[in-house]
Amino acid sequence: MQPRIVVVGAGIAGLCAAIAFARRGYKVDIFEASQTLDEVGAGLQLSPNVTRLIHDLEIGDQLSAVMVEPPRLSLLSGIDLQTLCEIPAGGFARRRWDAAYGVIHRADLQKLLADAVNADALCTLHLDRSIVAESEPQLLALLTRAMGAEPDLVVGADGVWSAMRRMVPNAPSATFSGSIAWRGLLNPGDLPALKNPDHVNAFLAPDTHLVTYPLGHRGVVNAVAITPGKVTGRNWDNEGNVEELRALFGGWNKAILNALGNVSWRFWPLFEVRNTCYTAGRKTALIGDAAHAMTPHAAQGAAMAIEDACALAACFDAANGNTDDMMPMFDALRIPRIARVRKRGDFNKFAYHAKGPARIARNLILSMRTPETLASDLDWLYGYDATDLSQL
Repeated sequence: MQPRIVVVGAGIAGLCAAIAFARRGYKVDIFEASQTLDEVGAGLQLSPNVTRLIHDLEIGDQLSAVMVEPPRLSLLSGIDLQTLCEIPAGGFARRRWDAAYGVIHRADLQKLLADAVNADALCTLHLDRSIVAESEPQLLALLTRAMGAEPDLVVGADGVWSAMRRMVPNAPSATFSGSIAWRGLLNPGDLPALKNPDHVNAFLAPDTHLVTYPLGHRGVVNAVAITPGKVTGRNWDNEGNVEELRALFGGWNKAILNALGNVSWRFWPLFEVRNTCYTAGRKTALIGDAAHAMTPHAAQGAAMAIEDACALAACFDAANGNTDDMMPMFDALRIPRIARVRKRGDFNKFAYHAKGPARIARNLILSMRTPETLASDLDWLYGYDATDLSQL
């Protein structure tokens, strides 16, 4: 009998997992607690390591229709607006890493993934179906009653506050990172300091940074500011106080400070799961934020979720559906990768928020690097194929 897969959670990780398994010929049921897949969230950067996977899932054309490929990634000073360095993207990214570097609204990505799931006869999406269990035997019994047969694999893709992760003895908890993410949408002319609104621009200053990039057919520029802050609860969508944000940007260039006051801001505290946890039982695997929620300093949160989804399907296939063989394979493939990406994110936070002598040294080092050498530093990240099992 053909193995049957259950995915818990219909966010980006869960929908990608469903498509990845369906493309390999497996029947997939996706259970989502929400009544609808609402348009939520902000912009996302999709680097070549993940746009390549989306192309392999046969939805590359749909992605290209709603994604923008910025020509450059630019680091600038938030104080004097000087360009610190630039990494070419656009056609350069396609040539060097054999895939596009793109930016997109999260809702646009979720919609094209949901459309692919709904169009695939092997996928069944169940909305308004909460799946919560205290243990894997209880989980499997619950799903067996719902489906009429026990699933061969359960994929926990239910986010940073994962109920699936709570089944793991001594499971790692989500902890506050100390940082707050603020998001807003700008018209291209709202920020005079934005000389190249078609770039991915990261403005750097002590303890804070601001990233901007275009959102294609929406005709707006996505802005995300990362600042220090305090926990305000689990809700990731809160109304932001402009004066509070401006106070956190003290010392920044006046053109940026003035522009901040013209935007309606939302904010959310950034939680992370520092200890990666993929195995939640003999037949239950976690992916995405449920397994390893991380801060956005490497712009790889969604990318790692999509890598997880595609890698899990590849490992399950290679193990012929035997989860006892699959789980160690998946751990060996993904844990070192996540550790390296997390380390890069931690380094970026230090470098982006540097002050005093460290800031001076950072600017000097960046001024000495060529675009080619900066790109070569990203080969391990952007050139990676999460479904290549030969690296095990």
